[in-house]
Amino acid sequence: MLFSPRWILGHLLAFAAFATCLWFGWWQLARFDSPTGGPQNAAYALQWPVFAGFVAFFWYRAVRDGLRAEPGPKPPRLVAQPSAATQERIRQDEERDPQLAAYNRYLAELHERHAGTA
Repeated sequence: MLFSPRWILGHLLAFAAFATCLWFGWWQLARFDSPTGGPQNAAYALQWPVFAGFVAFFWYRAVRDGLRAEPGPKPPRLVAQPSAATQERIRQDEERDPQLAAYNRYLAELHERHAGTA
């Protein structure tokens, strides 16, 4: 999985981001030593390696989570059917009050969806 084209691209981007952050830190350190440099450049020189650490940490987490979430067969979705009493009640309401019957069908459908996700 870690050698699929998508993951290889991710590895390359993470490595490029990590290297770029370190390079910016080195560059800021060189700017600090220059005649026009100052304390702000020193602070940036310390800040960029921290960013590189964030890149490494988040890429490690992405790889770890990707390995844990290995795709497998999904369990079958269980869908509860409305009870016979509910179906009979909707049928009776259909004769007396079509709007109430439509509302009850809607509630039964919501119940089925909820029971299927539980």
